[in-house]
Amino acid sequence: MRVLVLGNDTPTGYSLSAFASPLRRHELLGVGTDALRWRRERQVRRLLRDTYPDVVVDTRIVTQIDSSDRIGSRDIERTGWLADYCERYGSSYFLLSSAFVFSGQMTRPYLETDTPDANHALGQVLIEIEKTLTSRLDDTFVLRLGRLFGGRRPNALCRSLDALRRGQRLALSNRDGGSPVHVAEVARIVAAILDQMSVGADKHGLFHYCSLGETGYLAFAEAVLACASQHEPFEKARDLLDDVTDPDAAITNHSLDCSAIRREFGIQQLPWRGFVDRAVTRYLELYVKSDKDKDKDKETA
Repeated sequence: MRVLVLGNDTPTGYSLSAFASPLRRHELLGVGTDALRWRRERQVRRLLRDTYPDVVVDTRIVTQIDSSDRIGSRDIERTGWLADYCERYGSSYFLLSSAFVFSGQMTRPYLETDTPDANHALGQVLIEIEKTLTSRLDDTFVLRLGRLFGGRRPNALCRSLDALRRGQRLALSNRDGGSPVHVAEVARIVAAILDQMSVGADKHGLFHYCSLGETGYLAFAEAVLACASQHEPFEKARDLLDDVTDPDAAITNHSLDCSAIRREFGIQQLPWRGFVDRAVTRYLELYVKSDKDKDKDKETA
């Protein structure tokens, strides 16, 4: 299939290209995030007309959750344009969405049949984006994900390590959490679904995926630092973690039930802990080592 990846320079976009391109099962086309800030509908029409994809994979929205470029009404409008031109050119739409469409107040993992009930601005925009797509395009496939992490910015893991490098304190609670998912895991899942779409699987539907194991934000940060503290400049970063867990506070848990995607596509969950060292190592390579190399170049200049 001809697959257009919106946000091929996002962490998920990079991972998808690294995973799927060597397999050569699909023709991957990509558009970077800077080119996706469309101001006019005709820009979207031109993109879809020129690329004529079988499937559009949208990584931009789920990435913006942890970026400085917050999602808002403009993104809802752009998604509507995309839906309209996918309909015109016969393309299906594969949206990567988020568990943040839910309030997090349910005590069990969320099912696809649960009604999105987020009462915060982020969740409400995500809900509107999903509704816009499904109301305007029949072939819409929505994959809601646990909170993304990886070694490439932007995501919550990188933002936390950036703050710790600056010596900033992090106040975290284990009353807030869920089941995170590494971007490489997302690439594996998306590629597996695309493979099955190419041989006749439905190009519409709603599914959930997160990695195996629920965790609080504090416990996740501690797992990250267990790997990062072996390296400079994180040797003493544990002292910057503040446990603000209030045993009387309400629990907010954005875990997702993944039985439907396992049943429909044969996709098994993997533990998120197995990806933490990989993410930290990648962060060190991309940002810590590169910064040291720049400093050496300045010294020798």
